[in-house]
Amino acid sequence: MMTRRAFVVTTAAGVAAAGLGIHPQAAAAQDLEFIAALERAQRERPKQLSSRARIAPESEPGQPFVIHGRAVAEDGTTPVAGAVIFAYHTDREGLYDHPGAPPHSWRLKGWALTDRDGSFEFSTIRPGPYPRRNTPEHVHLNIFVPDGRRYWDGLVFDDDPLVPPADRATAAHVRREGGTHHVDFTFRLVPKNKF
Repeated sequence: MMTRRAFVVTTAAGVAAAGLGIHPQAAAAQDLEFIAALERAQRERPKQLSSRARIAPESEPGQPFVIHGRAVAEDGTTPVAGAVIFAYHTDREGLYDHPGAPPHSWRLKGWALTDRDGSFEFSTIRPGPYPRRNTPEHVHLNIFVPDGRRYWDGLVFDDDPLVPPADRATAAHVRREGGTHHVDFTFRLVPKNKF
């Protein structure tokens, strides 16, 4: 099982790893706290979901941004239908919540239900990088498969200068259509990302 901390380090391609200064035991406790927060967030899930959803409300300041996603099985082609995608990210200032909010509050979060082709879509704003850090802009995604399995993944962008050159080829390509940024993202159920 890869932890959330390992995801952040992987997503940032090690850029933030040296500065984290987190002891392994502290990281394990943090991961337990994260899982508890993730389960709390799922209790906030709307009763009715569709394949198109919002993360940030339309009134949220920031660059309009759309994630066009598709969930696929380990083979990379079989669609994963009827799965819940939970996504969250920072605001344009790089903050997950207002100062003083409890950890893992994730003010900007949303849920979508994959359709029969495994497709889903989130309308939101483009997240900002963490303040005073070199961690690239990113979106966290978790999938809850109908059979009870859970996986995580993350999304970084090829036009973000904080993405190391070696990782730019695997970052999501950002295309601009009018005043909105768009990315295509495949959420593949990778065994190492199961939690």
